[in-house]
Amino acid sequence: MPPRVTHRAVLRRTLVVALALLVAAAIAPGSALAAKAAAKKKPAAKPAATKTVTLTPAQQAQIAAMQADFGTKVADYVAVTRELHRTEDDVAQVTSQIASGQAQLAAAQSAVASRAVELYRAPRVSLFEAILTAQSISDLFMKMNYLAIITSRDAHLVTDLRLAQTEEAWLQESLQLRVAQLQKTQVIADKQQAQLLKDLAAQQARAVAMQSTFVPGADSSQVTTTPTGSVPHDTFDRSNVVSETNFRNGSAMTAADIQAFLDKQPTALKSYKGSDHTGQVKTAAQMISDASIKFNINPKIILATLQKEQSLLTAKNPKQSQYNGAMGAGMPDSGNNVGSMQGFGNQVYWGAQKFDKNARDWTTGKTEPVDGNNQVCDNEGTFAQYRYTPHYGGVMSFWTIYWRYFGDPLG
Repeated sequence: MPPRVTHRAVLRRTLVVALALLVAAAIAPGSALAAKAAAKKKPAAKPAATKTVTLTPAQQAQIAAMQADFGTKVADYVAVTRELHRTEDDVAQVTSQIASGQAQLAAAQSAVASRAVELYRAPRVSLFEAILTAQSISDLFMKMNYLAIITSRDAHLVTDLRLAQTEEAWLQESLQLRVAQLQKTQVIADKQQAQLLKDLAAQQARAVAMQSTFVPGADSSQVTTTPTGSVPHDTFDRSNVVSETNFRNGSAMTAADIQAFLDKQPTALKSYKGSDHTGQVKTAAQMISDASIKFNINPKIILATLQKEQSLLTAKNPKQSQYNGAMGAGMPDSGNNVGSMQGFGNQVYWGAQKFDKNARDWTTGKTEPVDGNNQVCDNEGTFAQYRYTPHYGGVMSFWTIYWRYFGDPLG
């Protein structure tokens, strides 16, 4: 007797058959699932070969002309910043001379005042009285000599006072002229620096239009030395952007030095106070000093970066967003900013930490990808700059800012 087939068993078999038919239809040729399955199994297509573009002689000449023109503008900018720092030195020297002159003037005024009191209190002896009271010829000559000495001394006191007053007036006028020249040169340098970066972006865009690249400056191997064998620092040496000494040395400026520097700038940082990375309230100068010493990064590197990233050396009324991204730390090109690194104190600390960390990854001959090029770096400071900002425009911005405020980054 055949086994009894229940209603539930019939229903189960029917569902199995229906499911099998559906699967078969789905994977049939031309179905959507079949297409997806085929796509998954299909070997990945090989990437298209990079097209090598050979520039025409005219284009090569154009790129060379662009390089030469840009190099001239770089040299002009360096010349202006050199003049700027010479004028700053002149101002400092005259200011020191004024301080010394004011001390001499005060001494001369004090001497004349003391002599006036002395003359007022002591009995005055005239030449006539000296003749009448002389006991002998030798006594007369001695009194006359004494009177001559007193008169000469008084004359010298008055002369010294007049000379000190004249020198003081001349130095003050000289200082005013030099300060005016300094301010004028600062404006010229700032305009040239901004124009230089605009020109770099324009040259890079022109090169892209020719399916080429425009890389500013030259590598160390391409920099022509002077007859004495030294490297002319008016060239942007992209493989040697900043010297090891100017990159490291966290104690190059004390907190007082940093504050004095900020006091000379039109920046709100001179009076800024806020929380550092630990939550303690400190001045901007103290936070910069602390981070510099902690990670052995020259304070000048941090100061130049603050200007490069958010113009904080020239901003009189910065927005909170400028403080939040002061050093650009934790703010990648992707826009996925790290929230814990926001705020001036955090930015200074983590920015210095990033520079130190990046520098430690450098080894001799190691390159860093920059704007599609494998950039050779001669030292850890240069490598750290490119790792921090992998764009020639950004690194050159740092280089020009360093020149503007501190002089030769290789000096």
